[in-house]
Amino acid sequence: MNVVFGESATWHAGEQNIQRLLHVPHQENPTVYYLPPGVARFLSICPLIAIGTTSPTGQPWASLLTGVPGFASPFGSGIVGMQTAVAPGDPIYETLDDGSWGDSINGEMRGEGMVAGLAVNLERRQRVKFYGKSKREMRRLEKSKGMVTLMLEVEQTLGNCPKYMNARHFDLVKADPLANITTNYEVSTSLPQEALDLINRSDMFFVASRNGYTDMDVNHRGGPAGFVRVLPQSSGSSADQEPTSLVWPEYSGNRLYQTLGNLQVTPLAGLTFADFYTGDMLYLTGTTEILIGPDAERVMHKSKLAVKFTVTGARYSKASLGLRVADPNAVKWSPYNPAVRYLASEIQGQKALLGINTQSGLTARLVKKERLADSIARFTFQLDGRGEKKGLWRAGQYVMLGFEEELSAGYRHMDDSDPQGLNDDYIRSFTVSSYPEQFTGRDEGKFEVTIRRVGPVTRYLFQQNPGAVLEVPVQGFGGEFFVEKCEGGKVGIVAAGVGITPFIAQWKAIAESGVDVKLFWTVKEDDLGFVKDVLGRKGMEGMKDALTLFVTGKREEVDNNEVGAKVIIERRIQKEDIVEEGDGARKWYICTGDAMRKQVTEWLHGREVSWEEFTY
Repeated sequence: MNVVFGESATWHAGEQNIQRLLHVPHQENPTVYYLPPGVARFLSICPLIAIGTTSPTGQPWASLLTGVPGFASPFGSGIVGMQTAVAPGDPIYETLDDGSWGDSINGEMRGEGMVAGLAVNLERRQRVKFYGKSKREMRRLEKSKGMVTLMLEVEQTLGNCPKYMNARHFDLVKADPLANITTNYEVSTSLPQEALDLINRSDMFFVASRNGYTDMDVNHRGGPAGFVRVLPQSSGSSADQEPTSLVWPEYSGNRLYQTLGNLQVTPLAGLTFADFYTGDMLYLTGTTEILIGPDAERVMHKSKLAVKFTVTGARYSKASLGLRVADPNAVKWSPYNPAVRYLASEIQGQKALLGINTQSGLTARLVKKERLADSIARFTFQLDGRGEKKGLWRAGQYVMLGFEEELSAGYRHMDDSDPQGLNDDYIRSFTVSSYPEQFTGRDEGKFEVTIRRVGPVTRYLFQQNPGAVLEVPVQGFGGEFFVEKCEGGKVGIVAAGVGITPFIAQWKAIAESGVDVKLFWTVKEDDLGFVKDVLGRKGMEGMKDALTLFVTGKREEVDNNEVGAKVIIERRIQKEDIVEEGDGARKWYICTGDAMRKQVTEWLHGREVSWEEFTY
């Protein structure tokens, strides 16, 4: 939780605007305008301090200062001093260099000496922010010696929560800061692979931002490894000259929105990624765009708030971090980390609002529930309300339904007893398992979803009794996961459990198209009732002939006649089951859990593969 050190500060215009856009109730600003003794002591025991500074041209940069605890120390009267070895590739040598400022920015010394800090103890998952000014006579930058001495007058401090901090044990390394190799990338070119690899494997980074030239902020962003996604570049001859853009989700936090508030006022940021095992550092500066609501979900699945960052300056410094982690597997992951949220462009047909048919004003009324297995059921909904109810979706698409009014318990910041259940928006997307022409006449506007009981929303649906009145708002229909007749006329499908649902909706069209289709479906024995139901439904003609069914967790021999499948293999699916020599022209469609999907796509390397995210 936030540590309140004194009287509350005021919110600046950017913070107020973000809080208004995100409907945050009024709260006091816990930032204080002095250096409390507890914060001063915390600074003195931290081995890592992120520093945010501003270049003479106004660009924020983030640096990482490391050293034996005590390299940063209070000197009384709100003064903090730091002295440590810093590699010459660190941008701090330019941002705080006396000779760089002169008569810059129309002759005004705006931003000169602004310093934001984030003292971090990752082993204990603790952090404290501070901000102050460092006058010219209070700092000495000796690039030729690889040494920085910095004093600053602290003006603001704030304790932060450990919510998305992944704990590590660091060892200090005694390295020659002058021996590292720094590469400055051209601004006009995209980041090279070594930089992209560092971003893709990172589970945290540091971000510096500024509120005009009034003050600055530096903080961390954390999550699962790979939570920062690199946007694909446009194709064409000039693609290699296109600056790299990144997107990261803004997870639910303390709702102060100090970084986003700064970005509202000044859409610039400095990011630093560190490899804690090699010591490599990637420093970036660039422009930002805050994505809210549909704008966020068009870019990143399951995100209502995200930041897009476009690189305008970059440098890569090898083996320059003064801390190392010996064991890359000894990470204590934050229990609050969500799963990686993929880009819309990364998942063909993924559940993003890109191209979605939004249906405000429509509700879905539950009219029927059918239990198909212990944890699988089919729910039939009737569309009600104003608006057209015909032609809203294609076979294979999904519906987004809002259950917030039914289930939301309101905002909570942290709850260690339920870290993954906090601040759920209760908007869920379910594949429509009926095909659009299935309901006509008086049943126009009906649709079915077939789902497994896996979370609070599905548990709630399973609890509904026949005849219960349940109406939920329809957010829309969308998705692009369509089985198409390929040039070779051959299609392969791999599904797991209820991952069969997009193919149930499309099967009638698949069968009528005359394609050569092979279907591989893996289920648990407890789900065989679901299999029997699917194979016996109208519109599924021909599915049992194309199907190879894999059954796991069996307790007794499966009766083919009882289930309805012709080919049943009682084990896990294997590579040789689906990969055949001379079958390279077959186009593949996959809808499974993440781990299985990765395995199957490896088996099908070199073949055309389309997949839908499926996280049950």
